[in-house]
Amino acid sequence: MPPTSPIFCDTPDALADALRTRFRPPIAVVGVGNALRGDDAFGPAVVAALEPCPGLRLFDVQAVPESFLVPIASCGASAVLFVDAADLGAAPGRVAFVPADRLAEVDVSTHAISLSLVAEAIRGLARERTGRDLSCALLGAQPADLTTADRLTAPMVSAVRLVAEAVRMFAACPGEVGDGSGIGPA
Repeated sequence: MPPTSPIFCDTPDALADALRTRFRPPIAVVGVGNALRGDDAFGPAVVAALEPCPGLRLFDVQAVPESFLVPIASCGASAVLFVDAADLGAAPGRVAFVPADRLAEVDVSTHAISLSLVAEAIRGLARERTGRDLSCALLGAQPADLTTADRLTAPMVSAVRLVAEAVRMFAACPGEVGDGSGIGPA
């Protein structure tokens, strides 16, 4: 089977539909990124914008996803969705669903270890500890600026809101998306 391409999603409905065709709740949402690198804070901002609900297991791993392997693998999720700023070759703030077979091809910005290696380690731990197979994927957003500390650009603020709303819709979480705990104007 040939590898699949990233799927660009420009609305919460389109992204929620893309998630529904591949996963079922509960999923682990793993926010990856470094707030000291501007738009790289995208992943943690998405996690901060979500409220806990039965369909989500939320992890803000900052720039060290490898430090959370066991908790993620053991959380009872059916899938792992990494959320990170990524070079998608797209306009700033553009969001794409990147399937597991393409993780190694996507350049994520700040963490030293590849998300494909982290995903494989989580999958191996889940098989070993629970006998379950976990699916993994990436929700990436194209950064505009990785130099301005403690601030997301306007396109990334919009991307945070789009992804958080889509994930909430997918997981059938009640209520509304939070404010992102620090998502402010560019």
